[in-house]
Amino acid sequence: MRRFLNAFVPTVLITEIAAITFMTATWAILSEFHAGLNVIIGGEVVTAVGMVALAVAIFRRAIQAETIPVEIDD
Repeated sequence: MRRFLNAFVPTVLITEIAAITFMTATWAILSEFHAGLNVIIGGEVVTAVGMVALAVAIFRRAIQAETIPVEIDD
């Protein structure tokens, strides 16, 4: 359980920062192009799918780093 939490917490924090940034950028760009509401929501959905893929990749890397044994030389 400790390995899971050590991998999960950074994944959530990194993904949350990236999601806020990318979602805001998507909304701003599509609004500047005077896109319709359906197009903006579609762009947000596509961005959310990308965020889920990013979260899975970050979590897999973090859990892999947690399972590798560390050698300490004295």
